[in-house]
Amino acid sequence: MDEEEGTTSSTLAELIGEKADNFRYYLKVSGVSEIARRYFVMNAFDGAVTTLGVLIGALIGGGLSPRVILAAGMGAGIAMGVSGFFGAYLAEEAERSRKIKELEKALQIDLDDSVIDKAAKIAALTAAIIDALSPVLATAVSLIPFVFSVFGLIDAWTAFIASIGTILIFLLILGLFLGKISGERMIFYSLATTLAGLITGLFGLFLHILFS
Repeated sequence: MDEEEGTTSSTLAELIGEKADNFRYYLKVSGVSEIARRYFVMNAFDGAVTTLGVLIGALIGGGLSPRVILAAGMGAGIAMGVSGFFGAYLAEEAERSRKIKELEKALQIDLDDSVIDKAAKIAALTAAIIDALSPVLATAVSLIPFVFSVFGLIDAWTAFIASIGTILIFLLILGLFLGKISGERMIFYSLATTLAGLITGLFGLFLHILFS
């Protein structure tokens, strides 16, 4: 019985390893890694800045309720994630289907269920998943201080300040990541992404003063 279980486990591990190898191969063939990085950065940036907008809106409205901010922020992040998933998947699937049809026409062959076809489908799904998860991740990280506030560990105002600080640090890290991808000007990219957050915050502060 133990030998049978060992054989089954070994077979399952080999199958998983084979599937993982195939997945990596399809990603390499499709060249989706570069596109996935762009999707991640763009949508994580959008998620962080949108969360900053939610915080500023709550401040202007005079209601720094941790539960309301968590619900509104995560609601916005999830909405962006769902929208991003379908938008990215449909866009990538349409673009890659067009390229496959052009290739079929040029080569006079059917590429259905070929390596190129499978790679295109994997690429579209991978890009969509990354597009969906990145704003949700950015929003969740940005709102961590309000989770502490809900449990009474810190007050709402402290959570507000800490959340803004978290967002600015997150934007700084995204800028450093962009600089690493480009291979140069890491400081420029980090300052640019952080500046976007600061401009949003200053604009919100102006509105707060205007309507208070």
